Amino acid sequence: MIAHPGEPLGPHQLWGAWSWEPGIVLPLGLAAGLYAIGLRALWRAAGPGRGIRKRDAAAFALGWATLALALLSPLHRLGEVLFAAHMVQHELLMALAAPLLVLGRPLVPFVWAVPPGWRRTLGRWTGGDRFRGVWATLTHPVAAWSLHAAAIWIWHVPSLYEATLRSEAVHALQHASFLGTALLFWWSVLEGRRHGRLGWPGAVIALFTTAVHTSILGALLTFSTRPWYPAYGAVSAAWGLTPLEDQQLAGLIMWVPGGLAYLVAALALLASWLAEPEHTPRRLPLGAVSLVLVGTLALAGCGRSGALSFEEAARLTGGGNPARGRLAIRQYGCGACHTVSGVRGADGLVGPPLDGIGGRSYIAGVLTNTPQHMIRWIVDPHGVDSLTAMPATGVGEREARDIASYLYTRR
Repeated sequence: MIAHPGEPLGPHQLWGAWSWEPGIVLPLGLAAGLYAIGLRALWRAAGPGRGIRKRDAAAFALGWATLALALLSPLHRLGEVLFAAHMVQHELLMALAAPLLVLGRPLVPFVWAVPPGWRRTLGRWTGGDRFRGVWATLTHPVAAWSLHAAAIWIWHVPSLYEATLRSEAVHALQHASFLGTALLFWWSVLEGRRHGRLGWPGAVIALFTTAVHTSILGALLTFSTRPWYPAYGAVSAAWGLTPLEDQQLAGLIMWVPGGLAYLVAALALLASWLAEPEHTPRRLPLGAVSLVLVGTLALAGCGRSGALSFEEAARLTGGGNPARGRLAIRQYGCGACHTVSGVRGADGLVGPPLDGIGGRSYIAGVLTNTPQHMIRWIVDPHGVDSLTAMPATGVGEREARDIASYLYTRR
């Protein structure tokens, strides 16, 4: 990113003030390209809407467009002369673009976009104990909440905030920390591994308390009797605002629409939690998992292999056909993330291997390992645990019965 030459932006220059810094355009283009290539490959293998739902893809597209609007449109240049415009830009990054990108489940298409050899290497690297430990720590709700809160408050210290107006490098660092910590925060709430001591209540509390502390900062800006950032005073007059009015408007933007975004998300999660069927078991504590959490049958505990003959597996699953199940595993693209012996191309390493599941105790750390529970999980993982990273694949009950019967034959 390079400094903008010339005089501060004036009202007559607004609509032509688009920004095309390579440090912004290239990462945006790379993210869009990887997502599109991976989504095409996934849907070609598994069918449209499977693995990544159409609404997931729409969420990513909307999040990407919001990111582009915040960083490339005239809003970016306007933020150099108006604190209120800068605040709008930050709220778009943290409260709108970040959750939409997380809801788009980008890691799945990103994995599909790379060659199989790279995919296996990525799986081995992200599956290492060191990486898994770091990732689990960063995405723990308490850590993610703390990092996001610290970024918001620290960057509003007057000396640091004014440094972003003098240096594009510092400005870029501010935006990177806002977006990066926001992605971690929303991942921990919406998609990340749930910590056994927090679960649904922790997610709701994290959102609610974020709404509270950001609203407090917004109120402090709104009711202050003096400008916090004098650097804006030299240029805001051209836009019809005094420095204090500009700051009050920025505070109101953080306080009301910014805080409301977190509250709405908290209420939505609370409603989903309360709407869960009473018989749905609560999630058990899980250890750290790999970066790409798209596992379908992450099973805790080990025992004997539990492998059955085809006849025994068919009887156990109420008429499942293991031969058809093997074909269904390939059709629905399960092998992109999992290793399943006997299925051509099912050598993914980004999720847990599915062999030997008959001797394990739990399905996804949530359900006891019974054929009906396995079928239920394959058909509707989000009905069991709406925050699981397991994507909805569109598998019907009969196909799920076939898949379960085949998996029970694997050692």
